[in-house]
Amino acid sequence: MITSAEMKCLRESMGLSTKWLAIHWDVAESSVKRWEHTRLLPAGLEMDLCALKKRFDAEVDRLASQSGESALLVPRVEIESTQGMPASWHRAIAQRASEINGARILFVGDEQL
Repeated sequence: MITSAEMKCLRESMGLSTKWLAIHWDVAESSVKRWEHTRLLPAGLEMDLCALKKRFDAEVDRLASQSGESALLVPRVEIESTQGMPASWHRAIAQRASEINGARILFVGDEQL
């Protein structure tokens, strides 16, 4: 079982907002906040959160292994073509990958810097 603190830490470390999770899980944002404050996350949602973490870690590993890349490109703002994930998710992945492979992180469109 994931504790409330672990849930919040996981969510934040993946760059996900309570609003995004609420939409993703089709629940009220207040429910997500309650689960992070005092209540246990329902088992099905806990499984989904763990699946999101596995997906996040796989993306970090994928980007980190691209050592030939001089920069990791991330969205500055929300855009439609980010595979249904918020821009903050992609920025969090790039940050973790950069810690591993030392690549610079640039916003899409700033590649010439």
